[in-house]
Amino acid sequence: MTKEKLLAMPADDYMNAEQLAFFTNLLNDVKKETQDRIEQSRVAIESLDTPADPADAASVEEERHWLVNVIDRDQRLLPQLEQALDRIREDSFGWCDDSGEPIGLKRLLISPTTKYCIEAQERHEQIDKHQRQA
Repeated sequence: MTKEKLLAMPADDYMNAEQLAFFTNLLNDVKKETQDRIEQSRVAIESLDTPADPADAASVEEERHWLVNVIDRDQRLLPQLEQALDRIREDSFGWCDDSGEPIGLKRLLISPTTKYCIEAQERHEQIDKHQRQA
């Protein structure tokens, strides 16, 4: 199924078997890409040599730091992908954890690991912001 066909489906078909299969494939593809990116970044870090020239060494260190950040970000994404796949298996994928309302296909296409509709996500962000300020 294509994104266009997915979005063209009637609202009554929300989270039917076809849509769940689409998101299962999407999440598995993102998971594989993420795992591959982690491995490529690790290989790239291992291949970096520390040059004798201080300017070159600083450049290599900056690249190493960037690659470590990529690995860190991707390693934080993997559990989110697994949790989304678990929600599909539990028939709760696509439904807001707070309100039980549909999250929406467009939002899920942009962020397939999300657990919240836009309104609930905004509430969570406001709460987080207030807690950080306190």
